[in-house]
Amino acid sequence: MKLQPIQDTDGFKKDVESGAVLAVDNRALQAYKMKRKQQYAVVDEINNIKQELGELKDMLKLIISSREETL
Repeated sequence: MKLQPIQDTDGFKKDVESGAVLAVDNRALQAYKMKRKQQYAVVDEINNIKQELGELKDMLKLIISSREETL
């Protein structure tokens, strides 16, 4: 695969054989991967909080139902 620079464009090159334009900026790729990893971590944390909140709701329901039975 032979890559040819694209005039007036940084971070991209053109494959001479296929005509495909390829991104060759590794710093941008690493930044994208880091951002995506951070977003997945936030989503995981939100899901954990949702699960814990559900468990707390179940506990409260159990406490309320046991108090109602004693009355």
